[in-house]
Amino acid sequence: MNNKPKILSTLQDAIEKSALELVDIDENGNFDADLLRHRLEEVIEASKNDCEAHSLEFYKTTSKTTLPQIRSDTLGFEERNFERWKPAFDHLEMMWCVAQELGSANGHEFDRDADDDTQLVMAALANIFPKALLVTNEIICLLKGGFPDGALARWRVLHELTVTAMYILQEGREPATAYMLSFHFAARRAALLLNRHAEQAGLQKFSDEALKDFDKRCDDAKRILGREIKGDKDGEWPRINSKHRDFAAIEKHVGMDHWRPRYSWASKHTHADHRPSDTLLGLSESEDYMNLVGASNSGLSDPFMMTAISLSQVVHAYLIVTPNLDRQVHASVMLKLADEMSAIAIETKEESWKSH
Repeated sequence: MNNKPKILSTLQDAIEKSALELVDIDENGNFDADLLRHRLEEVIEASKNDCEAHSLEFYKTTSKTTLPQIRSDTLGFEERNFERWKPAFDHLEMMWCVAQELGSANGHEFDRDADDDTQLVMAALANIFPKALLVTNEIICLLKGGFPDGALARWRVLHELTVTAMYILQEGREPATAYMLSFHFAARRAALLLNRHAEQAGLQKFSDEALKDFDKRCDDAKRILGREIKGDKDGEWPRINSKHRDFAAIEKHVGMDHWRPRYSWASKHTHADHRPSDTLLGLSESEDYMNLVGASNSGLSDPFMMTAISLSQVVHAYLIVTPNLDRQVHASVMLKLADEMSAIAIETKEESWKSH
């Protein structure tokens, strides 16, 4: 039986009671329903603004004591979560530091006299690589905060960046150029979409002059490419090569289609699909069914392993744009570090669970 005090019907119950006191009830318990409805409307109208003001003040006042406690509890959880998964955090953060250092060196030591095709591929991957580092950092922050399902959703982006880098490296000039120029077509689509809904959304429209500038940039890009870049069937992925018209086809072409089930799994938390609560990573060690609305120190092993693998793959692709012995050695080391993460994450999970 639920004995919790009501907080979402208190006012309504009090108002209905007050209204009943203003309506005559005969000896049989009958009353004028129309009159009761009228009295209710009068009482609600008279008290609504005062009740709203009181509630606002109450929330703001109590937050001064509840928020510090919540934040203190959060810090305590994050310390315990980090302690449980410390070996995995140490390994992944080490990989990130190595990747950042290698990426910086690769950019500085790139041969500026390389042929045009290599220059274009390098330009595209030099755009992808820092985004991959940023997303990896976001994943680490989500894992430290105890949000493995959120980390899994961000891994989805890291996987997209990795596969794109691999595809551009393999196919060369055309997808590299298309990838860089796809922004202009996407920006124009976004501007037209905004203008279509600006009034209802309370947004400022792009001017006709600004739209003409979008058109000019797209026309210039179209002349370079010989075609316009549209989105894939879902409107999300730019068709950077006419041979492979969506992301699934690109995955398959570079031999990464075996990641499709995990990509689909990660997408479930990105979109609004129905998903029972007990399928969340954060509840993977729970014995009871519940709705998870906050942090959890369960279920971090998969995001750790998947992130390490994708990070090592994007580093590998970036380094071997212009391969030499040093780059090949460092790229291989990153792949080996990713392999080690699997054992570290699984062992950390099992040992900490036994200890608990």
